[in-house]
Order: sequence, then C-alpha cells, then structure tokens
Amino acid sequence: MTVCTPKIDRPEAAPSCVRPAAEVTRELNVCHVAATTEGATWMLEQLRELRDEHGCQVTAVVSGETGGLVDKLRRENIAVRSQDFRFAGLRELLRLPRSICSLARLFRRERFDVVQTHLFASMILGRIAAWLADVPVRLTMVAGPFHLEAHTPRWIDAATCWMDTTLIGSCRHTLDLYRGLGAKNNRLALIYYGPDERKFCPESTPPAQIRSEFGWPVETPLVALIAYFYAPLPSNSWIPESVQGRAIKGHEDLIKAAPEILREFPDARILLVGKGWEAGGAKHMDEMRQLVQELGLQDRVVFTGFRTDVNNILRAVDVAVQASLNENLGGTIESLLMACPTVATRVGGLVDSVIDEQTGILVRPADPQDLARGIRALLRDPARSKRLAHAGRDWMRERFTLRRTVDDLHQLYRQKLFANQRRLKGYRWYASLWRLLIGTPLFFYLALRLVVCDYNQIGIWRQQMRSRFFAAVCKVSTRLGSVRRCAGNLRCPAGNRK
Repeated sequence: MTVCTPKIDRPEAAPSCVRPAAEVTRELNVCHVAATTEGATWMLEQLRELRDEHGCQVTAVVSGETGGLVDKLRRENIAVRSQDFRFAGLRELLRLPRSICSLARLFRRERFDVVQTHLFASMILGRIAAWLADVPVRLTMVAGPFHLEAHTPRWIDAATCWMDTTLIGSCRHTLDLYRGLGAKNNRLALIYYGPDERKFCPESTPPAQIRSEFGWPVETPLVALIAYFYAPLPSNSWIPESVQGRAIKGHEDLIKAAPEILREFPDARILLVGKGWEAGGAKHMDEMRQLVQELGLQDRVVFTGFRTDVNNILRAVDVAVQASLNENLGGTIESLLMACPTVATRVGGLVDSVIDEQTGILVRPADPQDLARGIRALLRDPARSKRLAHAGRDWMRERFTLRRTVDDLHQLYRQKLFANQRRLKGYRWYASLWRLLIGTPLFFYLALRLVVCDYNQIGIWRQQMRSRFFAAVCKVSTRLGSVRRCAGNLRCPAGNRK
C-alpha cells in the first residue's frame, strides 16, 4: 500500500564540511536535565541510546535523590546528580541564585560538551546555569506547547530562551509559537520524543481478551481512551486560558459523545483505561463516574482502572481516542505503532502524528459531537480504519521512534559543536565573569517582574505567609501558656493547691 505523507520540517542537516578525524571520533560528554524523579522514561532512553549507539558519555541531573526515574537511571549505570529546581514560592525564589550557581559549578566541573534541558522548571534554571558556565552547546527540548500558551511561563521563556544555542520543538506547533516570540529558524529544530519502537510490535502482541473478561460478545465494538485522570486545572496566569477549569485529557467529552456513538452502534462499549493521578485526579474520576450515571450509561461506559496490558488492549479495540484539550503527542504514537485506528483532537502535536484522513481522524477539541462523528466514521468502515492504522504505523516507524530521535539529537550535537570546521569554544573564565556581571541585573529584573506582575503568584505567597504567621503566633501563644503554667506551679506548691 502506498501512503502519501506530508513533508515535515526536519532538523538542520549536519554541515557537509570535512572535519578533523580526532574531532569526528571524539566522544561527546552529554548532560540531560529534568526537574523530576518520576516518569520521564524518554530521557532515560535517550541517554542510554546516546551512550550505547553513539558512544557518548552521559549524565542525568534530576530534582531529587530517590524516585522511580532515579532507580532506572542507576540500573542503566547512568550517572545521576540531584538539584533543587523549585521557584514557585517566595522562599524558593530567594534561594534561586544559589541553585543556579550550584548547577553552573556542576557544569564547569564536569566540562559537558552538551547540556540539554527538559520540562519547564529545569529548562529555565538549566539554560541560565549553562549560559553562565559557558557550556559550548546549550539545548532545550520542549516537551510540549502548554507553557507557551500561558501568560507567565511564556514571558519567562521569551526572556531567557536567547541563552540557548538551539530550541528543539517536539511538535510543529511549538516551533510556530517560538517563531511568534521572535526566534529565528536557524535556532530552531524539530525532533520528536519517540518511544522505543522495539516495545511496539503488533504482530507479536496478542489482543487482550477484554471482551471475554467482561462477558461481551466477540463482535462488540470497543472504543478506548487510555490516559490518567487529571484534576481540572486552576484559573491563573500559569495555565492556558483554553483549559482553565477543565480536565486536560477530555474524558468528559468522550462520555458526552457516547450517546451519539451508541445511537448508531448500540452494542458498543467505551473503555476509560487509567486511574486518577493523585488525590485531585481520583476526585475527577469519581466525578466522571457520576456523569456516567446521570447519563444512564453505566452498562456502556466502563472504567477499567490501571492496566499493565495497554499494548494488548490497543490490539483488541476498534478505535483508540485521544481527546486532549492541550497536548504534545499524547498516546497517539503508541496507538499508531500498534496499528490501532486512532481519533485525536486537532491540538498541539497531535496533528503531526494523526494526519487527517491519512493516518487517522482529527476532530475539534472540546466538541463531543465532532468527537462522536470521528469515532463513528471509523467504526462504520473497518476496512478503511485498518488502512489508516497501518499507514499510521508506517508514519510512526519513519519519523516517531527512539532511534530516529537519538540519531537526530546526535547529529544536532555534532553540528553545533563542530560548526565552522572547529570545535566551539566553551568554559572560558572571562566569559562566565562578564555573563555574571551583565546577567545579575537581568535576573533581578526577572524575579522582580515575577513577584510584582504575577498577581496570582503573589496571592499564593500572601496566603502562605499569612498561614505561617498565624502558625507562628499560635506556637508562641502555646509556649507562653506553658511558661505561665510553669510559673504558677512554682509560686503555688503542690500541697497548697485546691
């Protein structure tokens, strides 16, 4: 089958000039920075493959010394360093200069050729520290467009992104947002967060026996949304306006689309696969159960809870859904790699993986009617659905795999490091000195603007300070009461008390 796929901007090709052999064969010393100790499997996989396939020396900097990610990194014999990336509260903001200087000292001590940051907090602190340390190649790999669509993180990013050598967008929408901030094309690259394709083989993955598990006939149409339940997002300047007050994964929209789907396919089942993320997510999951009951869909919408056989479920269902309101690539790569027909909302990076009418169906976000339309279209024509799904798998294997991600990253590293037939200079003491001198007033301005202009954050800090003040008053009052009682006991011997 021949599939026409659109041309997608690729990262800049490495220069064709001949480099000295010593430079070409030299190992690169690479550091990835992420403000988390859980999840972030993509960082672990990128570092492992950069080491095993390209001979890089690799180090990870994370936000703590314990956690699932830390354990996985150590099992892979990847060096791990811990760093404090918090700056959401006033106390953390005051400690920020010390944290940045500590991270800059680590970069200078280890003499990394490349420092690549992920996630917003580590992106901001890491790029400032790498710039101060004069790291030769400073990269940010942006995990998604979320922060660029919100007021406060957008201006923070815009005020500091010039410190990076290159900004790596993991979807085209992210690059468009950076262009809107004034970033030039020669400082932008497109590299996707591709999963390890070896984990996704539909031919060797048996379908989950989920129909027999629930006692449904074998011909029962199945539609699945596989995602955590997250709490509705608050309304403040850190959150894009389009998702304020909404749960980002779109479970509510799929539930509201169910009656339209069932009108044409009355025997269909809607599977909501996943559990609540922390207490807020668990509460939202309960709210969705209540919505299902209000709509009388208890027998048609099924909450499966957390499952470890996600790939098997993708092999068993007729349609996989990603109904997110704001997203990078979501779970579309996984469903398409498993050749599962996919419907996704037209947001963020989902339009990069799900190409409408070529690798799947795109629908409008927050629109249950349009979501139902897309799902019914795939259920109505199974042969067409399979053609789209197999075309999607071909597209994923060409562009959205871990191997492609790591190859593109390594090419970009060498291109930037060996530009103009010479190794980029770095770790110059005088460069760090003058950057510190000119950077200090800039950093003071950024902190002052964050405190003065971000009214939501000030409200949070005021509430924190008020709570701490009253706690301190109560503590002092308790101690004074204890002192009075002790003094009274001393003045009045026990035998004279009435």
